[in-house]
Amino acid sequence: MTAPPYEIEITRGRVIEVERDDQRVRRGGGLLRGMAVIWKHWKESFKLNRSYSQIHGTFTIEYPEEKPRLPEAYRNMPILLYDDETGHELCTSCFQCERICPPQVIHMTQAKDPATGKPVPAVAEFIIEYDACMSCGFCAEVCPFDAIKMDHAFELSTDDHASLTVRKAQLNRPISYYAAIAPTMWAEVRESALKKLQGNIRRRPDVIGLAPHLTERIAARRAELAAQAAATAASAPAAAPASSAAPAGEQRKLTPEEKAAKLAAIRAAKAAGTGTPADTVDQATTPAGDQPAAPAGDKAARLAAIRAANAAKQQAAAAPASPDGPAAPPASDQPAPPAGDKAARLAAIRAANAAKQQAAAAPASPDGPAAPPASDQPAPPAGDKAARLAAIRAANAAKKQVAGDSEPPTS
Repeated sequence: MTAPPYEIEITRGRVIEVERDDQRVRRGGGLLRGMAVIWKHWKESFKLNRSYSQIHGTFTIEYPEEKPRLPEAYRNMPILLYDDETGHELCTSCFQCERICPPQVIHMTQAKDPATGKPVPAVAEFIIEYDACMSCGFCAEVCPFDAIKMDHAFELSTDDHASLTVRKAQLNRPISYYAAIAPTMWAEVRESALKKLQGNIRRRPDVIGLAPHLTERIAARRAELAAQAAATAASAPAAAPASSAAPAGEQRKLTPEEKAAKLAAIRAAKAAGTGTPADTVDQATTPAGDQPAAPAGDKAARLAAIRAANAAKQQAAAAPASPDGPAAPPASDQPAPPAGDKAARLAAIRAANAAKQQAAAAPASPDGPAAPPASDQPAPPAGDKAARLAAIRAANAAKKQVAGDSEPPTS
């Protein structure tokens, strides 16, 4: 019967003999041979080897006078980088390093625009607890802007525990510093890092994003901003004479709602007073580019006023005007309406009054329906609804009057 393939077969009964020189051991020869090896290494330790090809001697350096040469990938504690030319920090407070930190020793706050309160791609405060940092380098690997790197400085021993909580001013290092200790690693990311930095600088107002210890650069930046503000203020009076030549009505730019209401009132007044077709009034009063898109409420009020004016024109064309009856007021006697909804309501009321005066001046048919007196019309409600109701009532009255004049008398 054969053993399974997964079992180990052990041969029993074999004896392995170990020969020993009992005489040399007994006489202390092994001890002397070991002491000879120790003596040889101790004697050669006083030699200073010049290269690693020698196998004996000391390979230490005279520290601290002589510093060890560290590789580029050596990592001790994180630092932050800022640009030497502009003084702006590469960090944008994206919180990636804070999220990935295993011992959670990174803390930061994002900067905000003092004028608007909106977040800005810059860091306001950055704190790292060096006493709990494990130097894993995750923060440097995950940073999308290459703003945080691992330093080579390792002489950080101190008895002051509070000093190991390092803030942004102490963490900041120029790009040239990191390029000196890790030239190859920085050359690989230099182009993309500086390109992203320039895009972030354009979104940083005032002195936000500048390294806080660069007081001279901050003062120069504030002086530059003050000079720009002074130049802007000085150029403002120079542009004033050009605007003073404009008419008084154009001193303040009207809002789209005010402009629409004003145009509707002018068209209704001219159509009711002069009998000019609506298309002619539109072309004569307003260019095509000055007619803004009005909201639904204002548009309805203007349409109601135009319809009332058209009904009044049809009534004036159908019935001859009475020499003794009151004539419609000319357009020149109607002052420009105020802005807003009030202008739209006034335009509608004026169009309704013109239609009523025109209907009163024409001779009424004996069998035709008479226009309802003004006392039968209740006071309209407030707002745009009142303007629309007044215009609709005036239009209905004009239509009824036209229908009564055109109907032949019955015998």
